[in-house]
Amino acid sequence: MSGYRQGEGPYGLAYTIDTATAPFLNGRVSARFRIADPNRAWGAGVVCRADAGRTFVAFYLTVDPGASGFANVRMAAFKYGRIVASATLRKSLPVRSGEFHLSLRFFSGELVGEARSGDDTTTLAHLMTEVPFAGHAGLVRFYDTRVLVKDIQLEELRMKPVLPEEAEVPPTQTYPFTLFLSHSQDDRPLVRKLTDRLQANGITYWVDEEQISFGDQIISKIEDGLRDSRYVVACLGPGFARSGWCRAEYGAILYREFSGETSRRVIPLALDGSLPSTAVPLLLSDKMRVDFTDPVSFDLFLAFLKNNS
Repeated sequence: MSGYRQGEGPYGLAYTIDTATAPFLNGRVSARFRIADPNRAWGAGVVCRADAGRTFVAFYLTVDPGASGFANVRMAAFKYGRIVASATLRKSLPVRSGEFHLSLRFFSGELVGEARSGDDTTTLAHLMTEVPFAGHAGLVRFYDTRVLVKDIQLEELRMKPVLPEEAEVPPTQTYPFTLFLSHSQDDRPLVRKLTDRLQANGITYWVDEEQISFGDQIISKIEDGLRDSRYVVACLGPGFARSGWCRAEYGAILYREFSGETSRRVIPLALDGSLPSTAVPLLLSDKMRVDFTDPVSFDLFLAFLKNNS
């Protein structure tokens, strides 16, 4: 197995991808692995959405240094060879004779990886919002691992998933709320100024402090709000980039857009005119933003909502 410059960076990262086919966004990749020397540091797995610049999503195993014969099960997004997001199963997987099988299904932001060694099987599911772009699928190894890989299978998925509410309601559905306001609690004072303007213009909205009360199930209420709102507004403020809740709220709808579902959309709105570009999440950076501090921009936004609600 060969890869990018035979291993580079702090992880000894190398990968090989299938460049014979066009890049794709959704699909499956699987393969069987045998580690040549399971007693030394090793890591290997499958990748998707990969490009030539070491940006990709990987599902892989690495040796568990605290338990001989076991491996950690991981999923990570890499940007230019550096991990920008990751998830790891708490329980390691027994790996017999250094042999295992990995499969990864990826559709929109939802990734599901399955690792199997002998009779032991485990699954890791994660919403990975950091690499939404189409790319190649293939294999990856870490720490200059010597590994034999066979039975490699790649498959592009073209069928678009259907949201539950889309299967139950007609396309002419009306939404109780025009906007779902996704925001960080740190930015709540700015969001209150926004809701004042929306109220004054007759725009309906869902915001947690008005819709969630003591004793309510928070996650259930948020899901109801997302389902009942025409647009999801990502309220970009100083605290937004640090909020995992915000990514979870807008991520599902945003990835439907990337997969071709455009009946609902995510609209970024800058609460603070001095917000630096580094505070804008990568997934939202190429979307046209509303500037709440710019009267012209915000008036155009209000006109858009009134014409498209």
